[in-house]
Order: sequence, then structure tokens, then C-alpha cells
Amino acid sequence: MMMRYFEYDVPSVFLYYSSDLEDLTKFNEILWGIEEEGIPCDVVCKEEHLNSEELSHTASQSSKLSVGIGVDGTGKVTLTYNKLKKDKPLFTINLNNDVTLLRALGANAGRLVKGIAFKEL
Repeated sequence: MMMRYFEYDVPSVFLYYSSDLEDLTKFNEILWGIEEEGIPCDVVCKEEHLNSEELSHTASQSSKLSVGIGVDGTGKVTLTYNKLKKDKPLFTINLNNDVTLLRALGANAGRLVKGIAFKEL
């Protein structure tokens, strides 16, 4: 499943999540954080059983903006940039963290694209 907020192919941050994840509303705060920074985001369900590092790395490789977020079936969330090694992401949190952390991670994805300072996690 891919949710597109635009009718055409816009450079976007990609968020890949595992099909094992049951409650998709938990990552709404991440999406709202990205939106606050004014950056488009594509959300894609991945059937493979990958961990968050693999999902975020793959998402960053697919994104024209080189920024990817991965959410695995355990709720682990990883933000990375395509130039980083798969096992060295920028930020890792969990969907069970406070909503302000989730929103800050989303905002940091947008800030990475814009090249401005990150919000503290």
C-alpha cells in the first residue's frame, strides 16, 4: 500500500513500514512532524519481514530526497540518510515513546532534507 499526498511524482521522504505492524495510527505523529516542516512523504507497506534499519535504509535509497524512515513489526522506528551505513542510522526510537518524540523524529526527517538543525529527541 502506498499513500500519496500528491497526484504526481514529487520528491518525498519515504516511510516504509512492516506489514507485521498492526496499529498504523501510531505513526501519525511522525507524519505530522514531517508535514510541519513542509516536506512531502510517501508511506509504503513492505511485505518482507525486515527490521527498522533495513526498512529505513531501503526507503532512503528509494527516496529522491535521500531520507528514509523504517518502522518494523516491533514498533522500532529508524530515521536515516542514504549516505549512512545500514547499521548506523541517525535516530532510533519506538512507537511506544511519547508522542512529542515521534513528532520530533518526523520533523527531523524534514529538517534533514532542508539542511537545518535537528530537534532534540
